[in-house]
Amino acid sequence: MAGTTPRYDICRYCQERFPQASGPGRKKEYCSVDCRRKAQRERDGQLGHQQARSALPLGRRIAEDLQALSAALLEAEYDGRSLKELLRCAGDVAREAEYYMTAAVQDARSTGASWDQVAEAAQVSATTARTRWSESRVKERLQRRSAQRAAVRQPITPPVEGLDSVGEQPLSQAAERASAKLASALSHLHRASGLTIREVAEHLSLSPSYVSRILSGERTPPWPTTCSLVELCGGNPAELSVLFESAHGLVPPGRHAIPDAVARLQAALQGLHLAAGRPKLGVIRKASRGMLSSQAIHEILAGEMIPGWEQTSTLVTALGGWPADVRPLWEAVHYTFLLCLDPEEGPRQLPVVYPEST
Repeated sequence: MAGTTPRYDICRYCQERFPQASGPGRKKEYCSVDCRRKAQRERDGQLGHQQARSALPLGRRIAEDLQALSAALLEAEYDGRSLKELLRCAGDVAREAEYYMTAAVQDARSTGASWDQVAEAAQVSATTARTRWSESRVKERLQRRSAQRAAVRQPITPPVEGLDSVGEQPLSQAAERASAKLASALSHLHRASGLTIREVAEHLSLSPSYVSRILSGERTPPWPTTCSLVELCGGNPAELSVLFESAHGLVPPGRHAIPDAVARLQAALQGLHLAAGRPKLGVIRKASRGMLSSQAIHEILAGEMIPGWEQTSTLVTALGGWPADVRPLWEAVHYTFLLCLDPEEGPRQLPVVYPEST
């Protein structure tokens, strides 16, 4: 219309003024297509650098959690749980699968994949791919996932003597898995000792039936009983300390001194090795599909090397464990290294107190 004053905006890339189109519709943020493309390339480059600093592709980390959620759904199906519970588990799997797709695209883009390649893999148009997995949407989804996971991790009851207890809530799937691994480890030690169940019961002043239930996984014994049983069978209780905590649903404080954090990670790996029947290095190497050498496996289990996450997750999987269950322990080791940069804010080591009965 004649006499209307033209509207001007500032280009987000070159910071030059440009005339803004009038009328309905989305307003332009850049003065030209060239500026918009340059800005997009810079954003993609920044995301690539951020991803390069990550210890592991984001998609793989989410896939590990997706594995645990899928197992929970399968267990719920086998247990014959209610439709409401089955649908809740299925919803968790579907939601995590959506997050995985977002992370997988993000990983691919950070390593140089073009939008045309993403579109071909997802069987959508390049325009749809750009819209569905734009930088802002990816960031929003992953922030939402982080918030959801943080809410789930909140303790149900206040901390007691250095441990967050799950109180009267049912054990998590991770706790059930740890309980089964603990029983496997105790059973292996018992078989290797050559003692009969009755002899074990007499030494520990327990009934043979109770010992039998412990070894079969029907009962998770208190820590003093666990220690006595392990020592009687020639084992080291420290190797089972983390499995015991996890089996009882106990969550230690987030901060540890470096030696303690490293020891807890080592105990978790040694416990899984014991639960697997202490397979030989060659057997583990084969189970890792050659990703771990026998020397590396020996050094990790002996505590001579602190493994990276890819080595840790590969070893855990080769031993029949769940990487998602061990990841917090691995992260704690690296977290304590960061804390050491500021000694005044360093971690305060707290005692681990085990329950006297179950």
